Amino acid sequence: MEKELTTISIPSDLYKIIEEKLSESEAASVEEYIVQLLKEKFPLPEEDLSQDEEDKIKERLKALGYMD
Repeated sequence: MEKELTTISIPSDLYKIIEEKLSESEAASVEEYIVQLLKEKFPLPEEDLSQDEEDKIKERLKALGYMD
């Protein structure tokens, strides 16, 4: 599923600062870095898990010793 994108403008000097910091992050581009920061600040709502998915997660946590 392709996500719809929109464009925002930021000051050029801020863009250059972020560009210089890219080597310190896992982001491949300024855009990716900004998206990562925004997702941390404003988390997207999580999708509800199906009962089957929830059961599989619980089984895995039990196998790892995190649940009884």
